[in-house]
Order: sequence, then C-alpha cells, then structure tokens
Amino acid sequence: MPLPDTINPDSLPSPGLRPSLKYLMAAGCGVVVANIYYCQPLLGAFARDFRVSESKASLINILTQAGYGLGLFFIVPLGDKLQRRRMIVAMHLLAAMALAAAALSRNIGSLAAASLIIGIATTACQVFIPLAAHLARDEERGKVIGAMMGGLLAGILVSRTLSGLVAQYLGWRMVYITATAMMLIMAWLMFRMLPAETPAFTGTYRQLMGSLWVLLKQQPVVQQSAIIGAALFGAISAFWATMAFFLGAVPYHYSLSVIGLFGLIGAGGALASPLIGRFIDRGNPMVAIRSGTIMIMVGFVDLWLGRFSVFFVIGGVILLDLGMQSAHIPNMARNYALIPSARTRLNTLYMTSFFIGGTLGSTLGSMAWDSFGWAGVCAAGMGMALLGMGAALVPFRKSK
Repeated sequence: MPLPDTINPDSLPSPGLRPSLKYLMAAGCGVVVANIYYCQPLLGAFARDFRVSESKASLINILTQAGYGLGLFFIVPLGDKLQRRRMIVAMHLLAAMALAAAALSRNIGSLAAASLIIGIATTACQVFIPLAAHLARDEERGKVIGAMMGGLLAGILVSRTLSGLVAQYLGWRMVYITATAMMLIMAWLMFRMLPAETPAFTGTYRQLMGSLWVLLKQQPVVQQSAIIGAALFGAISAFWATMAFFLGAVPYHYSLSVIGLFGLIGAGGALASPLIGRFIDRGNPMVAIRSGTIMIMVGFVDLWLGRFSVFFVIGGVILLDLGMQSAHIPNMARNYALIPSARTRLNTLYMTSFFIGGTLGSTLGSMAWDSFGWAGVCAAGMGMALLGMGAALVPFRKSK
C-alpha cells in the first residue's frame, strides 16, 4: 500500500541551516526537554510533602513520560501538515501553563494531572529535530542532528542538577516556577527566530495518522530502530526513575542538591553528540548502535557495584549516557534518510516507541526497586539492554 498522494509540491528542501539558528534550535531542544526530567530528583520530596509512598511519588515521573508518548503519537505528526514554527510556539505556551499548574499543586493527584500535560507539551522538542533535519543540507544532516541531540542531552543533564539545587534551597515548587518563566521566554524567541515554511503534507488528519501505519509496515529500518530505541531508553529510564531513592538511602543519604549533581556526570554524552553525528555522516550506523549498547550493558554492571562505592555509580552513569547517545543518534538518523517528505512522521514512529520504552522502563525499575532493591533495578536495566542488542544483531531486509 503506497503512502497517500498528499505531498505539497511547493515544499522544497532548504539550502542549509545557518549556524546561529542551528545553535538556537539546539538550545531550544534542551530547554524544553528539561521539563520532563525536573521531577526525577524530586520524587523523594513529593513523597514527603504529600505524605504518599515512594511508589505513588514515582507515578509523577511515569505520567510525565506517558504524556510525552501521547504527544509524540497524536500531536508531533502534525509537523508534516502544519507550519512547525506555530506548533512550537503553541506547545511552549501550553507547557508554561502546565508547569504553573504543577507549581500550584496541593496534592499528588493535581501534580500528576499537570505532569501528564507537561509531558504532552514537551514534545515540542521532537518538532525541532525534524525541522532542523529539513533545513540542513544532505551532507551535513548527521552533524545537525548531532547538534540537536547534544542540546537535548545537555537539557536532560542540566535539568536534573538545576532541579536538585533549586529544590534544596528554595523548595521544589520554585523548580516549576522557574521552568514556567523559561518556557515563556523561549516561546517569544522561537516566534521571532524560526523561519516560516510550507508544510509537506496536504491531506486530512485521518490520512496523516493512517500513513503512520503504512510507513511502519513498509519500512523495516523503522521497525528495527523502534525496537532498539525503546529497549535502550527503557534500560536507562529504569535507573533514572529510581536513582533518587537509591542515593537518598543507605549507604549514601545524599541531599537533593547532591543527587541533582549526578545529572552532570554524563555530560560527556552531550559533548560527544556532534562528533557522533559527524561519524555517521560517513560511516556505518550499526557499528555505533552496537557499540553504544555494549557501553550501556557495562554501565549496569558498574551501577550494580555501586552498592560498594560511589565511584562505580559515577562510572555507570557516564557509560549509560555516552552509550545512549552513541546508539540513539545513528538510530534516529537512519530514519530521517528514508523519506524526506515524511521526516516528522518517521520521527513520530521512532520517538513514540522510544518513550513507550522509557515509560515501561521507569515502571519496571520502580517495581524492581520495591521488590528487589538496587540489584533488581540493575537486572531490569540489563535485561532491556540485552533486548536492544538482540534487535541490533538481527539482519533486516531492505524496503521495496
């Protein structure tokens, strides 16, 4: 079954992406994606303030990621149909409202509802990435995607550290107030700086969503990369969903500010992202994907040994973040190279599976922590990494 004939003939590739706009968009990716990670160092604080169990507090992280998955599937595909600048600005404003609601939450239920909407609105970062890929020249696309992912990872890492530090001295509500202000500033900047464009897809929303299934069915690369991405992000999400509980308990008893600093440990992954992007512009992406998966697996061995020394925890975090970037960037770039007019939808398929995997990994990690402690978390992460390696080793047939 072919894709519906709904491609706008006026939608032409850009001659290139100027450096200033590339770096602004990379920063935008980081600032907006931070919204879904602010909660991770705060889970213990939520449990104490709202007088709920750790498992109930974990729902905030799970629902935020679940909202992200919903937004990826139902909203991000509109980036092929609507002007992406308008989408990005509107999603920033929605995020600002949801973050303000989180700051005003009086019980765990209202915080959970706000967190779901935060996750949905934060998918603006997944409209940035295919827009940047569209604006880039073919020979620089890997490098541009690497820059976007560098900004994305930097936002993830800094968000955890910023969240822990602000919460330690000003309370967790101030984290969400600060994030609200940042969304309003970024909405204005994106409105002023992003270029207008002619959308590639001219069909209905129903046709748009129907074409997702056609793409998934016809493109074996999409199928394989979706499984790899889901498994690997699920693996590292099992760790990040329980990190605050592990580091806040025996033998470490670290404060929120110290726990937040662990978010910076994996900064090497962010610094390496542009280099990884350059490599995949001229190399075999599967080599990087398999190498990154091995790094994640070794990282979980280090984390398991983290019961004995914090240096093992530090080593494990570095390996997890660097391994994730080494696998994720080439895995994503493989999709963008398939059908230029459907880049946002290809991104939707990949990133929806990616964050479904993250939600499952967070849930599995929380369950493992409740039942088996830190060893259970590490075993759950290792199991998902092994699933990713299995998918990366399976040869795939080329699409017709």
